[in-house]
Amino acid sequence: MEYSVYELLFFLFCYSFLGWCMETGYMAVRTGKFLNRGFFNLPLCLSYGFTMDLLLLVIPTLEGAYVIQFIAFMVIVSAGAQLADEMSVRVTGKRLWENEAHSIYSGQKLGIVYTLALSTAAFLVLLLIHPVLYVACQMLPNLILRILVLTLLVLLAVDGTVVTYTVRKRPLLPGMQAVSEELKEQKRNFGSWLSGHIWQRLTKAYPNLRPAEPEEDSGYVFAGGLCLDKIIWVFFLSALLGDLIETVYVKLTADIWMSRSSVLYGPFSIVWGVGAALLTILLQRFSRKEDRYIFLGGFFLGGTYEYLCSVFTEVFFGTTFWDYSDMPFNIGGRTNLLFCVFWGILALVWVKICYPPISRQIERIPPVTGKILTWVCVALMACDILISMMAMVRYVERAAGIGAGSRIEAFVDRQYPDEMIEQVWPNLRIQ
Repeated sequence: MEYSVYELLFFLFCYSFLGWCMETGYMAVRTGKFLNRGFFNLPLCLSYGFTMDLLLLVIPTLEGAYVIQFIAFMVIVSAGAQLADEMSVRVTGKRLWENEAHSIYSGQKLGIVYTLALSTAAFLVLLLIHPVLYVACQMLPNLILRILVLTLLVLLAVDGTVVTYTVRKRPLLPGMQAVSEELKEQKRNFGSWLSGHIWQRLTKAYPNLRPAEPEEDSGYVFAGGLCLDKIIWVFFLSALLGDLIETVYVKLTADIWMSRSSVLYGPFSIVWGVGAALLTILLQRFSRKEDRYIFLGGFFLGGTYEYLCSVFTEVFFGTTFWDYSDMPFNIGGRTNLLFCVFWGILALVWVKICYPPISRQIERIPPVTGKILTWVCVALMACDILISMMAMVRYVERAAGIGAGSRIEAFVDRQYPDEMIEQVWPNLRIQ
């Protein structure tokens, strides 16, 4: 795929921001506090942006030969990390990552692990996030795109000049006390204050310049009680478990391995995930009640939920994923009394047996790690769902003989052909 200069610059800033988020999140997990890991004051880590742009130029599409492509990812990602390290020497006069294994060229054993992790992350980004960014870029008018990119370039140039001047002019101070005393003396004017502020941020972000002070444990418990974070984790775990259960059930009953996922990437059943989240929110308050109340709640809520899911996919996408018309006691082919009983039993088992230990295990996750993982998973799943919806809509339109009317639709047709759709959703039927 060919990209214009402005599109590549747009992706450069987007991926630099995502890289900054990843770096900052990683340091938050390691140190237990927020550290701006960007060299700039702006939330940007340019090494990630340049590396991703290079990947887009070298490997424009992920089609087949995944092993060879992943090896290329490792080479390019590691080269990008090594180049960033050499640039830090040119700008700061020393290596900011002196004690870190950051590439396969570092000569350290952890270099290969670090490179594998970054390469895997880059691979997932190009699969899940890049299509969304590409669509967003195409939705921007050319004039707006150019103004946005040029504005960001000006801000980056000013920011880079200020930071580089600060690093070049300031000596490396041995300890926190010397840094603090110098900052107090130089807060008399704005220029000195700005220089001191930037220097203090850099020394906090990079332990090689000044050791970071440990932060006291606040005693905070991640996802305590019935909160949003816990519901999100319940959704993901149930979506994964639901897909596994359905896959095994089809294998045992029909003797075939069939994809039961609701999305294009990953074994996740959205119906199961949302269903478990709803059962938890609505029925957990009745956990101390008699079993019949929980069963009846699951019976009616589950049946209603399954019926509405069927209506939703048919109305909005013109498709159906299941049809119970040939089963007795069905309701419009969308659900049936047997499955309502199943939902009641499932609600009882979930509320009484499964949810309490799962809830306790979720609360044992370290708070900072839990927060970061939660919203990283939410972002990836949102991208996955958006891509899946676009691919499904285009699948239905192609079946009706409607061709691609824009670069976005052409991109979706090329990336997600009918063969892929039918493999991931073998039970998909067009109304």
